Amino acid sequence: MIRRDPRQVVSSNLQRLASKTGEKPNDISRKLQLPKQTVRDWFLGNSYPRPLSVQKLADHFNVEPSDIIEEPDDSSRMKAESNIVQIPIVGTIKAGPNGIAEQHFEGYSPVDRKKIERDFEYYWLKITGDSMIGDMIADGDLALIKKTPMFENGDICAVIVDGEEGTLKHVSKNSNTIVLTAANPLYPPRTFVGEECNNILIAGKLVEIKREYH
Repeated sequence: MIRRDPRQVVSSNLQRLASKTGEKPNDISRKLQLPKQTVRDWFLGNSYPRPLSVQKLADHFNVEPSDIIEEPDDSSRMKAESNIVQIPIVGTIKAGPNGIAEQHFEGYSPVDRKKIERDFEYYWLKITGDSMIGDMIADGDLALIKKTPMFENGDICAVIVDGEEGTLKHVSKNSNTIVLTAANPLYPPRTFVGEECNNILIAGKLVEIKREYH
């Protein structure tokens, strides 16, 4: 068997992985804070990444370092790919005529199939602001949301208030009261009583947070 130049192997793997996320070399260099020309050279097969960069790339694509630098085995590659689901990233959510309206589509981000349930829909919500910083949820993070109105008191949910842009908050509910609580003392809890509760739509429950470094 003829072995390819290791630089070409890395090039092929990066192009295959990036095609799934819709990213360009410049996108990856910006997110990983790496020189643009360096990343371009990896994609073109002109150079070979150092071990630390290999790990950064593997973390970014949610794969093993071997998936960056080794020839893919057809059977193992197909198995690995079958365990990954591409979930849409949305910038905002609002109340639409049929429930939840996802707005400002921004591409896809992968999720391990084991983390999602077949009977539910999911989306990534891009976080804005610092109201949940106490839960280590920062501006620019991606929140994986499971579309469901069901939650337990204290759960973090994507909530739409008065039909406008959604927010991520801890939610508690009793017979006639809903309380939305931030994880930042600068933002006081918001309490809705009686008919005011009709203005609250639970758009989904938080599953995980992913941080992308720019």
